[in-house]
Amino acid sequence: RVCADHWVGRRVGLSSRGLMRSRGGLTMSPTKAILALLGAAHSMDLVSASSCTERTVQVGDISVRISTGGPTAFRLRIIPAGGSNVPNPMPDASLPDAPCQHITDGQSQGVSSDFGSLTVSPSGVVVLKDASGKTLTTSQPITGDTQLLLSSADGKLYGRGASPLDMLQLSATTSKPKTYNRATFTPYYYSLGDGYGALGAVAVDKNTGSEMDLTYTTSGKQVEWKHGPGSFELHLIPAPTLAEGTQRYYQLLGQALILPKYAFGFGASRWGWESRDYVEEQIQKFRDGKYPIDYIILDFEWFMHETDYAYNPEGKPYYTDFGYNPKLFDEPAAQLATYQNDFHIRFGGIRKPRIGNSGMLTDLRAKGWILPNGEPAGTYPPEGHYADERCIDFAIPEARDWYAKKMEHYTEDGVDLWWNDEGEPNYYTFWFWNVAERKGVAAKAPTKRFFSLNRAWSPGMARLGAAVWTGDVSATWEDLKGTPGMMLNWVLGGAPYVGCDIGGFNGQTNGKHLTRWLQIGAFMPIMRVHSVIDATPHFPWLFGDDAARAMRRAIELRYRLVPYHYSLAHRLYRTGKHWIRPLVMEFPDEPEVAEITTEWMDGDILCAPVVREDDTREITLPKGKWYMLGATPEITRTLIVNGGQQFGGKAEAAEVPAFVRPGAVVPLAAVGQHTQELTGKPLEVQIYTGADGSFTLYEDDDETTDYMSDKVRSTSMTWSDASRTFKWTVTSASGLDTAKCYKQLQLTIFDGSSGGIVRTDPQDIGTHGSIKVGTYGNIIME
Repeated sequence: RVCADHWVGRRVGLSSRGLMRSRGGLTMSPTKAILALLGAAHSMDLVSASSCTERTVQVGDISVRISTGGPTAFRLRIIPAGGSNVPNPMPDASLPDAPCQHITDGQSQGVSSDFGSLTVSPSGVVVLKDASGKTLTTSQPITGDTQLLLSSADGKLYGRGASPLDMLQLSATTSKPKTYNRATFTPYYYSLGDGYGALGAVAVDKNTGSEMDLTYTTSGKQVEWKHGPGSFELHLIPAPTLAEGTQRYYQLLGQALILPKYAFGFGASRWGWESRDYVEEQIQKFRDGKYPIDYIILDFEWFMHETDYAYNPEGKPYYTDFGYNPKLFDEPAAQLATYQNDFHIRFGGIRKPRIGNSGMLTDLRAKGWILPNGEPAGTYPPEGHYADERCIDFAIPEARDWYAKKMEHYTEDGVDLWWNDEGEPNYYTFWFWNVAERKGVAAKAPTKRFFSLNRAWSPGMARLGAAVWTGDVSATWEDLKGTPGMMLNWVLGGAPYVGCDIGGFNGQTNGKHLTRWLQIGAFMPIMRVHSVIDATPHFPWLFGDDAARAMRRAIELRYRLVPYHYSLAHRLYRTGKHWIRPLVMEFPDEPEVAEITTEWMDGDILCAPVVREDDTREITLPKGKWYMLGATPEITRTLIVNGGQQFGGKAEAAEVPAFVRPGAVVPLAAVGQHTQELTGKPLEVQIYTGADGSFTLYEDDDETTDYMSDKVRSTSMTWSDASRTFKWTVTSASGLDTAKCYKQLQLTIFDGSSGGIVRTDPQDIGTHGSIKVGTYGNIIME
């Protein structure tokens, strides 16, 4: 495993020999480097490079324990007399703690590492410094076990999560961790003015419910962490920018697993699939109408003929929690094989974290495996509750094992993904529920990539293969406009794969509304439609020919972006750097874009979709030159606009405003009907002239976990603007079957100087290659 951090402003890496390397080629041991950094004022005891022993300072009856925690953070534990460490599944406990050194600074004791130092004084004053020795925050003396006060330079905190009440706001002043329908809030923030991130935790048990007994609030000059009596754990992440802070936070949470490639396509779900004939008719209509699709998801009806919402705690004796509804699946294994092999469509089914069968409920209660409370009702804020005393306590390992065993046969039958709904009875229900589901899948298909879609979440679930969606949104323009903000806030909070119920779950959409929402979805990590049982299903052909054409275009755009998004997912897995970013992260020195939530960066693409019913554009472009993205047919010439201004006007029905800067290298697929057929045609590599650029294309087998052992083909692409030369080099792991990899590529060059577009003929990719483009568009192969 290769680690990398910043030390005194220089990119460094820890080599296999334990040496610290700077860009200038000088080397220094970690011990000497830290000694030089801290100077003679500090004394030090070197701790093993493979661990970091906690330092404990007793402050009255409180034990304050300090160490590194994970590869990128310091861990502060405040434990009262008789207390114990906080059970905390959010950071990845399988990752080694960063090497540390014990230091003494005057009367304070603490630890230092490559990214800074953390100390505590005898009176309980905690000081966090970065690698240069700059103080980032200082606490008030610790006087009890319910509060920690940290100094702050300003009140800009990012990463709390979001709800419908604040989805148009990026920065926040407070957060209380909670999971509800349409709302997830985290115990995390990045402080923009102070240069560090913080992830807090207190104990959660079966009586805690949907909220963690923890809150942080900033006054602008001070951040207050407040919690109930008991132990408190805080990971502190020194990082100079929001971008680097978010990356290091993701590294703390653990590698976000790469979803199977079909998840980067388009999915259709609804509540109300009527019968097997109905399901297969809709599948055929997608294929006949040339609407690309990779998966369908069915609601309650796939496994049971009725819902359990009105059930009392005793359940019903005839309810089948782990079977099939024969009206839709009379021969499930054969049906699912046909859908996948003949139609190239995967199947996912809804799951609830509760039991409806009375016999099972009796057995599980006798074992103590049922939570005492129920599921919060409504959206957010919640109204009442239901499913009381029927929800499984997935925090119990034996309960997870039982559930996994019950679920195993679905993987054998050909079910590919789980759609996890209504899992908010406890803050960590979704986390432990996914652990159980993963075990069930692995028991029958050990190398199969796990993929679930969850209504709420807690940080760290992405290392399980868990994606999320934003809950039961309504079919309104308000919720459409708020969707990008929800996505951005959830990404900052630790959920990298975010989708939504495109078109709105509750209420009735129309052709224009559904089209605009699909255009947003094309640039989201997950793209899926969904609707309530009494609404018109969100299938394109049901909204008129004009709307259907525009919707097809939006879905086709999604499929053109698959190699781009899939490669960026590999980069996220390898580095912790997410491709979905708010503009404030990319352009921190431009205050006019700091709070924009209806635009975002998708890798190198700035997305500014239409979010108004009257089709008016609301575009703010940061300073500099911008090209219009040429990924849709209406772009027939190079179009450049100057940033630093706003743009309005009416947008055409199929228009999806998106922009890139000079030097962008964007790989696109030819239009295909499913992800499995995309590599059969040449890869189009779009180049936007005016600056040097690069991109790394990642490919694998699309399905298995072999990418974890680096069975990956990477194609490093570079564009030299001065020589107008595009080069590529392929690195392929031994043992990788490249049948699913691209065989050819062709260039599309958007020339900012001439305004023209140059296209090359397809070329074999091979192991390397070079294409030189002359000033007048002549092509020279090298």
